[in-house]
Amino acid sequence: MSFLSAAYALFVMALSVGRIVLGILLVTAPLPLRDDARIRIPASLIGMLAVYLLLAVAVLLPSSAMSGAWFFVGQLLTFSLLLIAFVGAVLAVYDTNIWTALFCCSAGYTVQNLASGTVELVWALMGGASPRSETFNSPERLGISALCTAAVYLAAYLLITRYLRRDGLERIEDRSMIAMMAVVILVIIGFDLVIKWLVEQGIAVGAMVFLRIFHGLACIFTLTMEFQLLVTRRTQAERDTLQAVLSEQERQYAQSRETVAAVNARMHDIRHAIARLGANEGVDAGLLKDMMHEISVYDTKVRTGNEALDIALSEKRLMLEHEGVALTCVADGTALAFMAPADTYTLFCSLLDTIASTGATSISLVVREVLGSVSVHVECNGSRAVDEWPDAVHGLVRRYCGTFSSLEQNGSVHANILFPAV
Repeated sequence: MSFLSAAYALFVMALSVGRIVLGILLVTAPLPLRDDARIRIPASLIGMLAVYLLLAVAVLLPSSAMSGAWFFVGQLLTFSLLLIAFVGAVLAVYDTNIWTALFCCSAGYTVQNLASGTVELVWALMGGASPRSETFNSPERLGISALCTAAVYLAAYLLITRYLRRDGLERIEDRSMIAMMAVVILVIIGFDLVIKWLVEQGIAVGAMVFLRIFHGLACIFTLTMEFQLLVTRRTQAERDTLQAVLSEQERQYAQSRETVAAVNARMHDIRHAIARLGANEGVDAGLLKDMMHEISVYDTKVRTGNEALDIALSEKRLMLEHEGVALTCVADGTALAFMAPADTYTLFCSLLDTIASTGATSISLVVREVLGSVSVHVECNGSRAVDEWPDAVHGLVRRYCGTFSSLEQNGSVHANILFPAV
């Protein structure tokens, strides 16, 4: 390989490194920067350039003086070591852990390889010259390279970056990211370099197109697998959080059940005591009537046909009465028999607590069965908008395959849940 060819190869690889940086930035966008990022960012960039130059001198240039196959082996080693160096750079700049850095770098590398492979594929389909041709570095190829790279990175931004910015990037603790790193090195980078080496050897255009299509599919599959790991991790974290909330609510449900039973029993005894007083002469009847009215506030007995719903409504009605909020309820509790008692208690406590926190003056609740489906409607007046409904509400609705919607209109908040027929 001539010196000019080697110099051009180094130039192309420098552009590839730039594309890798952009690819990694697409994935690290939602990560928080470290406090002294202003110093760390330029230091990391300088460090990566130094690593690249060191690898070029120690590995790439010596291998370029050998046969073509050894040059591509040198490229594989160079890009593999660069990948590891980029992991260190991400850790230096962003406040994250090594597993998340592995995810970002392997995903960024894959995006870069997808862009590079797309350039080669389009160039071959357009009948472009082979790498051995003097016209291989024509302005037309540079234009195709710019357009294809922009198209792939735009697609990556729309499909990856916007998703990560919306839902965030969880701190990954999955050690399987080491396996994904090996996949990127061997399958994505290695396969790309093998194709380039085969093209240098004069492989047929049809075979090259087939290999490039397969390489592109491998890149897409690798990105899909990586994000599947991310989604699985996020789902597991949400499940753990919800389970912790439900466990606490189940304990609270048991305590509330005992408390409500004790209060109702006590109110029953007090009413009988007042009735006995009323049978005696000389006791002011008006005073007894006032006493009965006062203790009626603490009569928490609600009957809907569902014990868990009764306890939730009894508990919240007493709380709302104390705050001057009227709670009206028309509920067929038997329609909720498909739900676990602790889940029923948690769902309605969360709904009413959220509504009450908006400053409502009155709350109405309707639970009924409609055409085999169960409808839950909560409405309140004189309240402000709900900023965010609790995870427990969304999680429990999903657990029972239901749908949840809410609407704020004219000073009223409406929440609707629909569970399918069981």
